[in-house]
Amino acid sequence: MGLLVRSRQIDHKTVQGLQKELSTRLTIAGVTNQHIAVTNGEESFKDWTISASLAISSKPKEHKFGLRLVSPFMPFAWFDVWKAQIRTVLHVLNTDFETTATHQCSTHIHLVPIKGYWRLSQAISLAKSAIYFEPCLDRLMPLYRRKCVWAKSNRWNKYLGKYTLPDCFDRLSAQDTFEGLAARMSWTSRDSPSGRALGHQTDFTHDAYRWNFSPAGDTSGYGQIEFRQPPGITESSDMISWITLVVLFAQVSINSADTIIRPSKPAQLSKLADLIYAQAAETRVPKGRVSLIKNTIFEQANPPPAQAKPTDAAMALHTGNPDPKDITIDEDQRLRWVNKEGGGVGNTIARAKYWSLLEDLRPPGRDGMMVVTPHW
Repeated sequence: MGLLVRSRQIDHKTVQGLQKELSTRLTIAGVTNQHIAVTNGEESFKDWTISASLAISSKPKEHKFGLRLVSPFMPFAWFDVWKAQIRTVLHVLNTDFETTATHQCSTHIHLVPIKGYWRLSQAISLAKSAIYFEPCLDRLMPLYRRKCVWAKSNRWNKYLGKYTLPDCFDRLSAQDTFEGLAARMSWTSRDSPSGRALGHQTDFTHDAYRWNFSPAGDTSGYGQIEFRQPPGITESSDMISWITLVVLFAQVSINSADTIIRPSKPAQLSKLADLIYAQAAETRVPKGRVSLIKNTIFEQANPPPAQAKPTDAAMALHTGNPDPKDITIDEDQRLRWVNKEGGGVGNTIARAKYWSLLEDLRPPGRDGMMVVTPHW
């Protein structure tokens, strides 16, 4: 989770001082953690990690700094465990600190199957659902997360954007490597804002898409797939809702992508909601959690774009939110800074936690998805 943070007790002059205070207060609250300036790759999947965020503009004169908190990997089926941790962390943040979710803040959710790795068929199914339901998920986001250089459209990237929706599914289904799948989900034009900012002379892959398949793509399925689009979140109920929704979406996609996707028909938000509720019942998600998803996410959805008329299937199929052709000078600079971090410290931390998890993985007690809550 990425937020702009200020201490209520101490006027910190540096981000390191703020990190240390937050670390101390989390420890007192019973949350094991470490705070770092730059990751050294020695991460534990069992601990929270606090680091600075270059993607969020700090305001040192106001003693406010961009922070990133990366949670442990936790089995999704352990509802009460990860719910309690989320509530404790956000309680500390909102009690002892001032937290602000600016337009630069966001929430990333990292997913790994309970066995610790992805099968290619699972990743392809998730990719197809991500493309098909992108217009629906966009309606659940504030506008600035639908037009964001940090969460670019998978549907309208340089590769998939030139094909019809049925053709997109055919090309995703035909992939025989994780690397090829990841590339097609995040192919980026050298002439795009990201390409210009990073100085690329040819088209390239970039991890800053709504769905980032790169960590699993780089290692033949050994890695997490990351959903990067939700906004910055300061309330535990909202965080719990988003985590639950994204994991259920992944489960539905893996189990039923070929039956729930109709390439010749536009995706419907009401249908997606029904699928999520049914999956929640099947996996015995507490009813209160399902009510949170309904009340805090689905019932707050934006109306469909004016041009996507329900009676015009052809138009609705091809309506989405292509990325803006221009970005601000600040976004341009921050893309360069994060690129120098190797894709961002937050991604590096999450990857290090994943390898720590894989080394220690034990046979689980029940099936499900692993979840690590976000960063930035």
